[in-house]
Amino acid sequence: MYEAYYPAVYRAVRGVVLDADVAEDVTQEAFIKAYRARYAYRPTGRLEAWLCTIAVREAISRMRWATVQRRLLASVRREARTPVPATAAEQVDALLSVLSPRTRAVVVLHHLHGYRYREIAEILHIPQGTVASRISDAVARMRRHAERDRGNGGPAALNR
Repeated sequence: MYEAYYPAVYRAVRGVVLDADVAEDVTQEAFIKAYRARYAYRPTGRLEAWLCTIAVREAISRMRWATVQRRLLASVRREARTPVPATAAEQVDALLSVLSPRTRAVVVLHHLHGYRYREIAEILHIPQGTVASRISDAVARMRRHAERDRGNGGPAALNR
C-alpha cells in the first residue's frame, strides 16, 4: 500500500505545504496514522482518497502550527522579503502561498490531482458548494496576486 500510494499522497501534501521536506515528514506521519487506523477503513471509496484525507488533514494541521510559529517569530523580528520566484514551480508555489491551507488543499486536490468537487467534499468533509466557492475565490485571489506582481515588475505568473 505504501509503495503504491506514496507518490499520489506525497503530491497532495506537497501541494498543501509547499515544502518538499515538510511534505515528506507529513506524508510519513499520514501513513503511520493510516496504519494505526487501518481497521477503521471501510472500502466504500478509493483507498487513495482515504489516504489523501488523512494526509491533507495532517498537512493542514501542520500548516496551522507553522502559521502560529511564524506569527510569534514575526513579533520578535521583521521577516525579510523573499526573492521573486524564478521557475514555474516556484511561481505556482508563490501563488498557492497566498491561500489559506484549507483553500490550498481544495485547489491542489482539484487542479493538480483531478479530483471532482464531490470527491473533494467527501475527502475534506465539507459541502460541495464550499469546494466550488473556495476554488473560485482561490483562482481570483491568485490572479489578483499575479497581476500585482506583473505591475511591480515581477513575472507574469498566472496567465488567463
